[in-house]
Amino acid sequence: MGKLDDALLPVFAAQHWLLAHAQVIEAGGSPTQIERRVELGRWERVDARVYRLAGTPRSWEATVLAPVLSAGPRSMASHLCAAALHGIPGFARATPEISIPRGNRYRREGVRSHESTDLDRCARQPISGVPTTDLPRALLDVGRYVGDRRLHRSIEWARRERGITWSDLIRTLARHARRGRPGIQRLRRVISANAHRAEVTDSDFELLVLALLREHGLPEPVLHFRVLNGTRFVAEIDLAYPNLKIAIELDGSHHLEADVRERDLPRQNDLVLLGWTVLRFTWDRFATHPEAIVGEIRAALRDRLAA
Repeated sequence: MGKLDDALLPVFAAQHWLLAHAQVIEAGGSPTQIERRVELGRWERVDARVYRLAGTPRSWEATVLAPVLSAGPRSMASHLCAAALHGIPGFARATPEISIPRGNRYRREGVRSHESTDLDRCARQPISGVPTTDLPRALLDVGRYVGDRRLHRSIEWARRERGITWSDLIRTLARHARRGRPGIQRLRRVISANAHRAEVTDSDFELLVLALLREHGLPEPVLHFRVLNGTRFVAEIDLAYPNLKIAIELDGSHHLEADVRERDLPRQNDLVLLGWTVLRFTWDRFATHPEAIVGEIRAALRDRLAA
């Protein structure tokens, strides 16, 4: 073998005996050298601009990696494939499924591909040599296919075996939430129904409500907006629409304590006297009637805009 083959052998070995066209060029090879090796039968073309070293073993991981390499450097195994690669129980080694950045084009029989606008919002995790969406993103994506109970079982496995927390899932939900995004509503429902109150911090609660508003296409509020009356500090609002003077206050478990309630009431009165509309929501209300929360915020926005 020549110097090029010697340089590429470790790359082949690390990638289930596959190699992308771009990797050959990076190693100093040329398109002519690629075609020569294919013609001689030393390399086999397995996908667009992806090659296998002839005579090497085939694997399921290689069938997933080939389209990932072909689709470009920012592509990843995702959805059901990611669930199988992460080892989530009940997810078999099925049809290759990948996510690619929106605007890229990849179509091949036997491969399920998804164009994604938010791949940059998850980590690209190599598993068995295959670039894969991180576990919280994989759980969000399988919510496209499975019901609430199965998603909950998968989450409990991830919490027990991989150290994933409810906060990890809440942050993933907030990063990816948008109207019509598959999996968002199901993941939010499972979190709301199963995250014990003690595990949901005030910041988690804020992110969940923020994700709910994004999911329903409402304008994005400002987090932790500070209200001043002249130079006097009045309040720091959990979520606010400052231009419309709408305050959204979220009452976690500590707000049930008497001293906290006593401290909240004067602050709320000050906001009302300054012309603010104040909406308060508890965790229980969010968990049981999220659509009602959306409706009340939408009505407050409509009324303020009309005024």
